[in-house]
Amino acid sequence: MLRYFLLSGAFALTMATATAQKKFVNPVDTAIHVMDKQPENYLLPVKALEGGRPDTSDLLGYNYWLQAAMTYESFLGDYEKALFYADARYGNRPPTGKIVCDTAFVKTHSLVNASDYIIAQARQKQVVMINEAHHLPFHRAFVLPMLKRFYDAGYRYLAIETLGDSTINQKTYPDYQTGYYTHEPLFGELIREALRLHFKLIKYESEAQCDGKGKDSQYCNRFRDSMMAVNLSKIIKTAPNAKILVYAGYDHIHEGSENGWKKMAQFFKGFTGIDPFTVEMTRQVEHLYPQHNAGEFNAVNILKHITAPVIAIQNNQPWHGDFVDATVIFPKYIKMGKRPYFYSVGGMRKRYDLAEINVKNGDYIQAFYTNEKPGNRIPADQLVAGEGERCLYLFKGNYTIEVKDSAGSLLRKSVVAIR
Repeated sequence: MLRYFLLSGAFALTMATATAQKKFVNPVDTAIHVMDKQPENYLLPVKALEGGRPDTSDLLGYNYWLQAAMTYESFLGDYEKALFYADARYGNRPPTGKIVCDTAFVKTHSLVNASDYIIAQARQKQVVMINEAHHLPFHRAFVLPMLKRFYDAGYRYLAIETLGDSTINQKTYPDYQTGYYTHEPLFGELIREALRLHFKLIKYESEAQCDGKGKDSQYCNRFRDSMMAVNLSKIIKTAPNAKILVYAGYDHIHEGSENGWKKMAQFFKGFTGIDPFTVEMTRQVEHLYPQHNAGEFNAVNILKHITAPVIAIQNNQPWHGDFVDATVIFPKYIKMGKRPYFYSVGGMRKRYDLAEINVKNGDYIQAFYTNEKPGNRIPADQLVAGEGERCLYLFKGNYTIEVKDSAGSLLRKSVVAIR
């Protein structure tokens, strides 16, 4: 299985230096090791990480651990904890500073539905590149309903950074071997939908290792992005008119750079002559603490009360951050005591009340499709029952609902049909 855990170039270089001086245990490797033994038990890696938490005085090790913790909490379905660990990278204490709200932004821009705008642009483009933050499942919830619209616009290739399974197109559903971030349930649903629509899924991450011969800190980052672009370019060489949707992480879709790290989108444009439509989704998102939110995000959510992702328009042009063509502004999803409504995937998934199966605090509940073979399944949805809302969100279909204890051992299961 191909595994990914991304660090910034500077951080990775510093970590490598620290590792040379002191043996460093990668927390992701620790989590993967325990989950490899029980792929359907998402509690194990979380507990393993909790047991190996470094002291905050170990700045490098602690930040690396936070990235692992926010990733595995997102896999488990604890959105608030994922945000908590993500925000902890800004400091060990809750911020007390001013909440920035760019009111002028709202006055000078109109807001349009992001999905509609992106699809309208996609009809005119050959390649669309969209990025995600790997700890935010709502990015997958946003893209999933768009897949049918991309397909109707002529797109037949879906290139996904996290894919690690070269046989995925011969399967009807994802499993533990499909990739790394695809372990997250909404990512699993995105893969299922793509396969159902008959997209050809493309694995474009290079397995070649950087030789490390470059003299600057961005050498290996450029190597990785260049190889990603090489692999994507092969599609164009085989099918010159192919329309491709590329789903990537963070800055790989950037069409420019200020620090010498030439990105995948830049390389791709140079290799093919195709100018991709690039969509940024990682900047205008909520944090647990609003002091960390962008001023535009706060203004749009506070003053316009959006409930679906939007793109801001001024003079008929989309507002965007550096090096991209459009930036999506997301709603606030945190509502204390309630599961974030993005799990409903825009209302496409129905709410299943867990009161029907009498769960209690601490129970670990997973919903699996009945037609998927046990052992390596990706849950359709899951949670650990607490004091808040106890429900799952599920597409129409037949499921096995498994109730497990705090160690992940099966207590009971039942088959339910969502209609």
